[in-house]
Formats: sequence, C-alpha cells, structure tokens
Amino acid sequence: MSLISKDENIKNSIVYIGYIILKELSLRKDKKMSIYDVASLLKKNDLLNGEQLNYSLMFLYATDIVDFDEPYIFSK
Repeated sequence: MSLISKDENIKNSIVYIGYIILKELSLRKDKKMSIYDVASLLKKNDLLNGEQLNYSLMFLYATDIVDFDEPYIFSK
C-alpha cells in the first residue's frame, strides 16, 4: 500500500496537504496554528477539501508529527 496513488493528483494527496501544513507550522515562532488558520492556508493554495484536510491531520497525528491542544494544532 502506498500513500500516494499513481492515479491521484499529487496536490490533492494527504501527504502533500500535510507538507503544506508542516511548512507553515515551521515558519511560525510558536509552532502552532488554529484549524481556521489551516483552512485559510489551504484555501489560499486552492487545496481546501474537508475530507482531505481531515485525513491529512489524522496522518500527521498518527505519525506523531503534530499534536492537538484545543483549539490549536502544534508541531512536536
């Protein structure tokens, strides 16, 4: 099983969306952002898809890269 399907547009993959989120988190001093910040970021990049956002956040959490502390997402 692979994380990216050969038939899928790479920019719609959960891995790429996770990369966009992590890139933005790394640029912030406090290393945290709200879900609204994430939605705005993805909308700006024409990537806003609720299902893909949900899967991307689950992927980042399952791989222990981010954590959640209501209402923020922060990198470890």
